[in-house]
Amino acid sequence: MSEQTENQNDLSEAINLLEGMLERMNIEAQVEGEEAKDKLLLRIECDAEEQTQRIIGRRGQVVDAFQHLLNKMLSRDREERGKPVIVDAGGYRERHVERLEGLAERSAEKARESGEAVDLNPMSAYDRRIVHMRLAELDGVTTQSEGEGDSRHIVVFPE
Repeated sequence: MSEQTENQNDLSEAINLLEGMLERMNIEAQVEGEEAKDKLLLRIECDAEEQTQRIIGRRGQVVDAFQHLLNKMLSRDREERGKPVIVDAGGYRERHVERLEGLAERSAEKARESGEAVDLNPMSAYDRRIVHMRLAELDGVTTQSEGEGDSRHIVVFPE
């Protein structure tokens, strides 16, 4: 089977699995999927805002859980890992990335102005990656992750 056919099968299977999860939660939603160069993107759209908030959950925990489960389910019977599945609801992921990039910019400014290191709150590996990438684009600061497990956080250092 070609890689493109396998990715299309993964996309269809991911959509079906996610629709099944939503149905079991009694959430009426539409799931659309698209294949990007490096990922499969599933977008959940609901007519009711409270349903969208239920899917996103507190600090994105529910949408992250959907994403984690789908990736585990799709890879369970494979030797090779396919493209990762990214799950979004109501544009949450894009807004979240914008907030993290804003935090990165404010932290860089604070570190440059004060001349002292700025500790950020603990965050997930995915969130830390976004912040590190944004800060790498900015002059006058360097970053480092510190801590273990749920306490892992970024420290922004002035150069």
